[in-house]
Amino acid sequence: MSLSNAPGTHLQNLILDDKSTPTQKLSCLKTLRILLKNLIDPIKASDPKYRDIKLAKVASRLDPCTSSMEYLEAIGFGLAEKDGEDILRISQVCSNDIQASLFELNAAIEMVSPNDIVEEKRSNLDRNSSTVSASSSTGSSTGGRMSEKQKARLLIEKKRTEEAEEAKRARQKTRDQIRQDKYVRENDENWTSKQSAACVKSGSGISTFRDKYGEH
Repeated sequence: MSLSNAPGTHLQNLILDDKSTPTQKLSCLKTLRILLKNLIDPIKASDPKYRDIKLAKVASRLDPCTSSMEYLEAIGFGLAEKDGEDILRISQVCSNDIQASLFELNAAIEMVSPNDIVEEKRSNLDRNSSTVSASSSTGSSTGGRMSEKQKARLLIEKKRTEEAEEAKRARQKTRDQIRQDKYVRENDENWTSKQSAACVKSGSGISTFRDKYGEH
């Protein structure tokens, strides 16, 4: 088997695919893990039905990740037809190879960070909040009333937006100040270093203990 057709290569492509969401990747990876576990399960391994996978049953979880089919083909599955239905069938199973592939799958599932999924859910919530906001505006104009849940969601969204904007303004102000200071230092020949806030407040330079009390 060439390196380009190794299961691990297709698994890596699946993880790096930017066309599918973290949730879709996780669902796909867990489905692949179930399919492979069945092949070496002490009871299920002897049942031929676990070597024939109906595409209709797994398509919704595998299709979002295009590399999933290439991965199964690299494992040993091939397209076939049974009772008028499209299936994936594997004829020979090497337990050691499947065990190794399961190890890779488990590692891949851990690599799909929960933080990515949380961020995805937050984005979905933001979109839903925007929809609710638009709906509430329409409802207000027609005399409709928002539920307490909708009000809470809107308040959370408003606060989050305000905090994000405030942080953005603060960062921009700092960047502008840094650029301005740099320009003055580089272009104003009369520029001199200013006194620190401590010096200005005390009216004198900051002295050391020895300066103040002398040698002992």
